[in-house]
Amino acid sequence: MSVPLGPQLFELELTVEKVDELLPHEEVIPEHLERLKAAFTVSLYQRNPVIVDFRSGCVLDGTHRWAAMRALGFKWIAVCRVDYFNPLVELDSWARVYRVGGPLNIEEFLSDVELEHIDLEEGSERDLLVVSQETYRVPYRSVWEAYTKLKVVDERFSNQLQVKPLYVARSSVGKVSVHEVAVLPPRLRKDEVVELSKKRLLLPPKSTRHVVPARPMGVNVPLKLLSSEKGGADLVEEFLRQKRPLLVKPPIFLDREYKEAILYFM
Repeated sequence: MSVPLGPQLFELELTVEKVDELLPHEEVIPEHLERLKAAFTVSLYQRNPVIVDFRSGCVLDGTHRWAAMRALGFKWIAVCRVDYFNPLVELDSWARVYRVGGPLNIEEFLSDVELEHIDLEEGSERDLLVVSQETYRVPYRSVWEAYTKLKVVDERFSNQLQVKPLYVARSSVGKVSVHEVAVLPPRLRKDEVVELSKKRLLLPPKSTRHVVPARPMGVNVPLKLLSSEKGGADLVEEFLRQKRPLLVKPPIFLDREYKEAILYFM
């Protein structure tokens, strides 16, 4: 399916994949997973497809949906295949912004984490940064080590301060207030995401932020077609071929704000 986006076309394919053949690249948030499992047990449909790279089977968006359906024993899952390495598919990371209530001595709070004090302007998008009134770089030797250290920092804030982060795009983080600390993960490359997924090395939840220029929604594939070991795939393929989408241009406000085009299937 070709989606016109100004002077360019974006190619995507609606189909089904075997659940066990897809590769996640992030861990799940347990509470979110349990909510989705509960929702699927009372639903008749998979409403929105999971977005995957057509070459590697890496799950780019919809990890919790994939994990919930896998846990519930579904054999097949509706997917939207895209070319991950198409420049129209953007990769950013999610920064964590913690409300800490007042000035926090980062060197004392993270005393067992190696920190390098730098000027904010010295930092690059490949740095793991902790930003308060001062800026600190957390050195690392590999991206896996960087995200392992990110997990340590996240757990320190969550457990000791009992606060949950606000997730915002790394690229949108500016100056933080005296009541905030921002943790900025390094921006990954697409080949690194795929390689980690192939090695079954899962990043912390909300590590990557993928922006696909056109997002299919409302496919409403009957779950009973996704349960059978054999025969269900052909029926789902035929079901999807009969659907026709309505292209809705952004911004769109549904359950949240969408800044990409929506292909809403009728």
